Amino acid sequence: MNRGRGRRQVRLDSQKHYKGLEENHDAKASERFHTPAYQSYSVEDYLKKMGVDITKGVDAGGADKQDRE
Repeated sequence: MNRGRGRRQVRLDSQKHYKGLEENHDAKASERFHTPAYQSYSVEDYLKKMGVDITKGVDAGGADKQDRE
């Protein structure tokens, strides 16, 4: 008499389980998965988007160019 499941039966069940997962996929889910990549942009573009004036120098301390001179 066989006690429990043998290694062969466990392996066959595992293969059957994963085969079922590979075959059954939803077309809509696949469509949602394939999204366009994010567009890359530079730090300057991000700062412009946030409303930061990037024409000022680093040492300006918030002052305009005319104020520093």
